[in-house]
Amino acid sequence: MSKQAGCNVWLKLENMQPTQSFKIRGIGCLCAKAFAEQGARHFVAVGDTNAALAVAYSGRQLGVPVTVMVPASSGVQTPPIRPKLELEGAVVVECGRTLRDAYAAACAFAEKTEGALVVDSADDPAAVAGNASLASEISIQLQRREPDAIVVAVGSGGLLAGLVAGLRRCRWQRVPVIAVETHNTNSFQRALLRDADDAAAIAAAAATDSSIASTPTAALPSLLPSLERGPEAECGEIRPPSRPVSEGSAHSLPLQRVTAASAAAADHRASEPTVATCLLAGTTCRSALEAAREHPIVPLSITEAMAVEACRRLLDEHQLLVEVGSAAALSVVGKGLVHQIIPGLNHDSHVVVVVTGGANTNFDRLEACRQRFPYPAPIIAKSGHEIFMCMHDAALTPAPGPAVGAVARAAATPSLDSLSINAGSVLEAAPTQHGTINTATSTAPAAAPPRP
Repeated sequence: MSKQAGCNVWLKLENMQPTQSFKIRGIGCLCAKAFAEQGARHFVAVGDTNAALAVAYSGRQLGVPVTVMVPASSGVQTPPIRPKLELEGAVVVECGRTLRDAYAAACAFAEKTEGALVVDSADDPAAVAGNASLASEISIQLQRREPDAIVVAVGSGGLLAGLVAGLRRCRWQRVPVIAVETHNTNSFQRALLRDADDAAAIAAAAATDSSIASTPTAALPSLLPSLERGPEAECGEIRPPSRPVSEGSAHSLPLQRVTAASAAAADHRASEPTVATCLLAGTTCRSALEAAREHPIVPLSITEAMAVEACRRLLDEHQLLVEVGSAAALSVVGKGLVHQIIPGLNHDSHVVVVVTGGANTNFDRLEACRQRFPYPAPIIAKSGHEIFMCMHDAALTPAPGPAVGAVARAAATPSLDSLSINAGSVLEAAPTQHGTINTATSTAPAAAPPRP
């Protein structure tokens, strides 16, 4: 992967966490704090989700009982995560047919159960602090070398908010973050576009922040935004973005809480066919939207076929199986899009891809996706109001230099150049600097100095 990309690609393997996803960071911190400081003695979660699995794991570690309310399976195949919830000791209760029904049942259960807490991890400061630990680990494992970019898949935005808070702690305010979604799960990018189209909200923001332009089109840059934003946070401080939200602006979206409104929105989004289920979100959390105003974040959506291809490649090359939505971030590097967003990457550059993981998958699901989507997948990516397209791969051998694939901008030229893609290259066999990062250790590049 490093050889094909022409730069040092590092994989932050959150799929190696005890719950197979990053969710344990924020939710684990939230549950521990609720147990120690708020007297929580029973945790309640909603849905067959990675968040629910993190709650179940946290409850078992703390000796706290956990109840998970889920919609009935309705005759379809039981989600792969269901037996994992039960293995952690959680009591799984089927309630109704939708997430709204499950949420109502969770609230009713919490009201009649002493010390019960419905765990909500979106904008909670404890959850943000827990997710911020991701950036601290990356800093240590890269031996304080500042990466040129970090690529991460985005759902509701909780991880993105924590990641930005952690980057501030590391004094990496200039490190761009590429926030990746699929076209039919792009809640985060759509929320930013709504704000960009609200001229009144932008004018109000510009009155208090001179770095925000007064024109709607400047509010959501489609490529790398200006890096000169926001004051530097003090070293050692973890905090979510603190700029107050104007109540009249489009940023005044409901918090990503498991509420009746967000459950209904999630039900509606879930009715739309998608294989990137871990990226489905009813709403986008406010702290993620605020982070996009204070940190260089590039929103990008790709096709499901591209995410499936990246998922297959991770399994073939590293024997790691993750959810399709998690692999969306890998596609940005594997298809060369990272060079279009961050020009000038070379063999001395470092790009970190956060493999967010996901326990709600199995080989049968990936095989069904393989049969459904073409391989190799054509490149169709959207950032803001710009679309990048490439309908086929021209070469399947690595180039001697950086594989800066030429992705044609649809609005600029009718001819579509091709990317240099090496679908069969293996990271461990690449002669250039490369490595992977998991939750406990890292494999440093061959040319790197010894670890202190």
